[in-house]
Amino acid sequence: MRHFLLPFALLLSVSLAAQVPSYVPTDGLVAWYPFNGNANDESGNGNNGSVSGASITSDRNGNQSAFHFNGNGNQ
Repeated sequence: MRHFLLPFALLLSVSLAAQVPSYVPTDGLVAWYPFNGNANDESGNGNNGSVSGASITSDRNGNQSAFHFNGNGNQ
């Protein structure tokens, strides 16, 4: 069983790290928030946040990768 877990853990860590784009330096990276509709930390470090009152909207390129804050207590 132990011999099975090591390759699985390595594969899992590679897939988690692969979610951070190559242009983002990962040395000392604490969190990566790509604004993809939630406040999940995609770096694999588990530093997830929460969205309260903001809504997802289009960025300047038309992608659903930005949050809209209406100025009334959004956090």
